[in-house]
Amino acid sequence: MLKKFKPWEDLTFTDDYMFKLLMERKRICKGTLNAFLNWNIRSITYFATEKPLQAGYAAKGVRLDVYLHDEVSRIYDVEMQVLKKKEKPDVDAMMALAKRARFYLGELDTRALERSGLYVDLRPTIVMFFCPFRLFDGQRAIYTFPRICRKDPGLTFPDETELIFISSKNARTGLSARACTLLDYMNGKITKEPLIAQIEESMCTIKQREIERKSYMTYLHHENARRARRGGRRSIRQRKK
Repeated sequence: MLKKFKPWEDLTFTDDYMFKLLMERKRICKGTLNAFLNWNIRSITYFATEKPLQAGYAAKGVRLDVYLHDEVSRIYDVEMQVLKKKEKPDVDAMMALAKRARFYLGELDTRALERSGLYVDLRPTIVMFFCPFRLFDGQRAIYTFPRICRKDPGLTFPDETELIFISSKNARTGLSARACTLLDYMNGKITKEPLIAQIEESMCTIKQREIERKSYMTYLHHENARRARRGGRRSIRQRKK
């Protein structure tokens, strides 16, 4: 069965297709990231992501929403996530999300090694998932996961990676006003905060561009064709059992 996608005119900040287009605007991207990070990004440079990251011909590929590095060479993959149907009935949805982040991080390192070949040259890398749904225990809006020693939690493993999960539905304790405003925006509340106004204006401009609408329609065509092929392969496997 083919998936029903939103009409172009109805896309919002939390739809990954529109999210990517909006985050390609540097001021919006920096403003959004700096609202949630413990450091301030001064400048960003985007990597080209026309092709999916893919380790081998038969491997599962990854198309990144926003793939960039900052002025001190930290690498970021920034994704808008949706709570997808479970890939396996016995796998918890949060576990599936965590393993998705793990896979993305591995693919980013693979791409970096293709350029350099030396493990020591791997840059600090952050994978950020924006989640417009309740996440984990619901007690905080931001969860940051560096690698730590189980026997000595004060000892951090120096691989310079972090997984950051941001939930718009969780508790907001300790967050800045801008962060709370952005989380409200993910939940559909539009305010006069300058960054929100800029996002809304940019989204209106994007939706008026016929070339962007046609690109979205092409994307939908390819997505449904891919899902149809995958459904066909699944049916063949089921018949063989």
